[in-house]
Amino acid sequence: MVGIVLRLFVLLLLIPLFIKCEAIKKLPSRAEGEVVNLSRKGLSSIPDEVFENKSIRVLKLYGNKLDSLSGRIGELENLEKLYIGRNQLKKLPSSISKLKKLKLLSIQYNDLEELPIEIGDLSSLEQLILNQNKLTTLPSSIGDLKNLETLQLKFNQLDSLPKELGDCEQLKFIYLNRNNLIVLPENMGKLSQLREIHLAGAGALVLVPENFCELRYLELIEIDQTTALPPCMLVLQTNRLQIVQR
Repeated sequence: MVGIVLRLFVLLLLIPLFIKCEAIKKLPSRAEGEVVNLSRKGLSSIPDEVFENKSIRVLKLYGNKLDSLSGRIGELENLEKLYIGRNQLKKLPSSISKLKKLKLLSIQYNDLEELPIEIGDLSSLEQLILNQNKLTTLPSSIGDLKNLETLQLKFNQLDSLPKELGDCEQLKFIYLNRNNLIVLPENMGKLSQLREIHLAGAGALVLVPENFCELRYLELIEIDQTTALPPCMLVLQTNRLQIVQR
């Protein structure tokens, strides 16, 4: 009789533990759903289950220890936003070109020295955020980003820009602060939708092409004492253009 009572007592103690284990099993995986947030998890690689979830639209990997990005990233065919800032990335895989639905790519605070030529295949890309890397130049394929609206390149080591940048016909906002530029490509005067360009600290002496005066939607240009503006821009300042000197 005592043995039966003891077994019942033990069973009563185990029931809550069993219920808790079942509840844990039913918790959604970190890699399930359309929005997956794996930021600040101390990851040195992306878990395989992430690549098995083809429904992911937003993937956040900010603040981990990634020194490379798996070529399997191209398998996420429905991905629209990718945040991989504050890692240790030195390059991107060419398979990133398969992300045809990607609209936002944020890779700031990494160690990128170059971008792959395939970056130009991201036909839906609207925002490209590359602040705080080690880029010295951009591939000419950047001009294939026909839907790009915002390009952030602050705190890099750029000493030149490709003339093809002027082919980004939807580009509205450009941030070039804290680089090593000397001159802006004249082709950038073709950026007919440009609203703002930020040049403070962009280089020892940045010469702004005269055809910038033809950019009818340009509202703001941020400069410093080393930026050389064409006289026509000073005339526009009294009309629609705001010149901000830092």
